[in-house]
Amino acid sequence: MNPNYRSILVAISISAAPLVTYAGSLECHGDIVSQGNTEEQLLEACGNPTSRDGADWLYKMPGSIPVMVTIGNGVVMFIRDADEAKASTTNPYGDHP
Repeated sequence: MNPNYRSILVAISISAAPLVTYAGSLECHGDIVSQGNTEEQLLEACGNPTSRDGADWLYKMPGSIPVMVTIGNGVVMFIRDADEAKASTTNPYGDHP
């Protein structure tokens, strides 16, 4: 492999790493909330969401990407970029391409 391409691939991999970490967690006021935390832990760390739509709670923290947190049985089930979450719910074919 050409050394220049290898450098580019490494740079892309390093820059994409925070996105993977971000997808499953939410930072609020220095606290980290992850999948598996309780609803109570989420509220304690982040406060009330900006809006709620059933089990989907939207958090818009200053300086951060809006995040959709899905609650199930009192537990954080999913933490996703709000735009990604919205796109998956507007697909008339569900999660299938």
